[in-house]
Amino acid sequence: MIRFEPVIALAQIFITQQIASLFGATGTVILLKNIFNQGSQTLVNIIFAVVLTLGLFVTASVYLKGNNIAENTQHLATEYISTYKLLNELNNYLIEQERYLNATLTLENSRDEKVTNQAVFQKPHKVIDTLVINLGDNPSLKIVVNNLKELNRVTSQLLGYIEKKDANKQLTAEYLNRISKIRIATKQELQSLIDFVDLKVGNSKNEILTGVSNVQLFVLLYGIATFIISYVIVKAIAIFKANNVDIQRLSLFPSRNPNPVFSLDHQNNVTYANPACGLLLKRLSLPVGQTHLLVDNNIKFYQDEIMADVDTQSTSFEYQINQLFFQCNLYSLEDRKEWDIHLTDITARKAVEKELSYRASHDPETGLKNRYELEKTVADLCQSSQEFSFGLLEIRSFSQLLTGQGLTAASTVMNEVADVIREIICGFNVLECSVYHLGEKSFALISKQNANKGQIYSLVREIEEKVSNTSFYCHYEVRLDYGFSCFPAHGNDYSSLHKSALAALDKSASSEDKRHIVFNPELGERLRYQQQLIEDMRLAISNANFELYFQPQLDLRTGKVTGAEVLIRWQRNAEWMSPAEFIPLAEKAGLIDILGDWILHTSCQKARNLVDLGLEDLVIAVNISPLQFGRKDFLAKVQHVLEDTGLPSKNLELEITEGVIIYNEQETIATLESLKKLGVKLAIDDFGTGYSSLSYLKKFNIDKLKIDQSFVRNIQHENADQSIVRTIIELGRNLSLTLIAEGVEEQEQLNILKSMGCDEIQGYFFSRPLPEQEFIEFVQQQRGSY
Repeated sequence: MIRFEPVIALAQIFITQQIASLFGATGTVILLKNIFNQGSQTLVNIIFAVVLTLGLFVTASVYLKGNNIAENTQHLATEYISTYKLLNELNNYLIEQERYLNATLTLENSRDEKVTNQAVFQKPHKVIDTLVINLGDNPSLKIVVNNLKELNRVTSQLLGYIEKKDANKQLTAEYLNRISKIRIATKQELQSLIDFVDLKVGNSKNEILTGVSNVQLFVLLYGIATFIISYVIVKAIAIFKANNVDIQRLSLFPSRNPNPVFSLDHQNNVTYANPACGLLLKRLSLPVGQTHLLVDNNIKFYQDEIMADVDTQSTSFEYQINQLFFQCNLYSLEDRKEWDIHLTDITARKAVEKELSYRASHDPETGLKNRYELEKTVADLCQSSQEFSFGLLEIRSFSQLLTGQGLTAASTVMNEVADVIREIICGFNVLECSVYHLGEKSFALISKQNANKGQIYSLVREIEEKVSNTSFYCHYEVRLDYGFSCFPAHGNDYSSLHKSALAALDKSASSEDKRHIVFNPELGERLRYQQQLIEDMRLAISNANFELYFQPQLDLRTGKVTGAEVLIRWQRNAEWMSPAEFIPLAEKAGLIDILGDWILHTSCQKARNLVDLGLEDLVIAVNISPLQFGRKDFLAKVQHVLEDTGLPSKNLELEITEGVIIYNEQETIATLESLKKLGVKLAIDDFGTGYSSLSYLKKFNIDKLKIDQSFVRNIQHENADQSIVRTIIELGRNLSLTLIAEGVEEQEQLNILKSMGCDEIQGYFFSRPLPEQEFIEFVQQQRGSY
């Protein structure tokens, strides 16, 4: 029995490559899925059966046509040609008889010749016998035979008569006339026989030529078909050999795959497992060979999910086995009625994700939840309309601790306070409290109960008692201020609750009276003051009553002023207002956009004046608030300001905080790249105090890092501060960033920074913030000394 499977396999490989060259990989997969699915083997078998039948048909046709040609040729040679010759001989005999008869009548023949020539009349009978055999029962032949007999009879009578001495010429003429008629009639019939034989010969010739042509055509077609089939098979073999190495390599993929791969049948029994499965079982301290222990308990759910979706052939999910986490890729093999499972160990990734999630929601020093988590919790509670209490706690005089003892001492005390609050909160279950760390000195409390004043006071007393009995670092005497508000009585969102709690906190701190730690109507006066401050600020913005001061920045290598940071100042009712007081209010009141636009535009105007005065190398740095940076039209604003003021973009530096770039990363990257295309310089302000992360430094195109003054203030006394600053400087240098230190107030600080390789400084040691004209004179005088 002929087996077509090997040929079919080769043909499929060849067809696959040819289709791939036409339709591409994706089109090939779809097309071949339809071609080589169910019924493909039957189709190919039919094709090969047709080809084989065609070959047999051509062979049989050539054989039969050859026999037919041979028979026609033989018949032509043995019958028609000999018959044609005999007819000519017969015609010659008639002529010879006519000549003999004429010679006899003229008495020209001797007697011997007469005897000899009489044999002429006997020869046609031998020819006639052969013609009868060849032509059979032919009417013309019968007439010729009868005529010859009659001719012989009449001729014999004539010859016998003319030998008589009294022969009558008239009777002789009658004999001759009769012989002539017979001969003429015989010649006509002979010519009919000759024409008949000519026709037969012509037909036989045509049949032979046609047969030869058909044989040639069949042989040609069969040769072409044989060549095509041979070409396809040879190409398929060549392609098969060329792909054999890749096929063998792919066939070894599961066994060499370091990740576990195994298959399940329709009853979820393991039908195959690669060596990595055994290694994983050993790692999990499970019996080797029991691969079914690696199957997730919920596998049936995901299988049903795939079966329910006709457009889905696979799915991915995660699950845990003992202490390890895995990503499972489940594939449906419909043709085999099996499932393939590929496992990837994601334990390390899970640990990183957990760590990142923890860092995003917790303060890295205290381990408490951060402001982001606080705002989210408050928003959720407000959304659920559940009554709760909102509290603020602050370490009093923390700035003095920071200034007097340094960052390390302040950080240590802050952590110890966080531990005390956490311990009290955990033991004070009646309020269902949770604690949050908002900043270096600030904490928040959320109680999911509508705590009355008595419960709040009890909680505060316990915290106070614990704090008073705790010995803190450097024997620092910790004092806390408190402020509480309640939802919904004192606010219906985070902002209003925070305002109310902040008002109570301010009152408590100023009066040192713990009876005022809960918001009350009297504290609304403080809020009204803030509201009035906001209104006055709105009016000041309209009337441009703000002023810009410039704090010079010094290049430590050249000793020259390279630029200045713009600082806003506001004189209200003949009193200078601290930016720390009105800037947060401007952000809360939604005025920061207008104020920020004014600062940016005015700064660029004044920077253009500096360029016109010949100070074209000065770079003016402008602080950009997160709200201002986050506006969709911020980039357009910057571009418009540069065009409107005519300031070269290289003379403008935008300072943003780390908090600006930790959200909406993709949008931030796009905005920063667009700003860089404008030629604007970019700096990170207060680096190291916010959500510091090394990852964003390589993602965002930053020019400068500003080392926060909290690290510089005690750098000459604190090794920790020196280590932090040195690390920041080395990091910046490795990333080709410019480093500038803020808050430099002493020569020793400058010397340390210079020795570490810091590029620039700003601070009171070099210059306080100056009004515009004084800044111009300061720069001109400073440069004139060089």
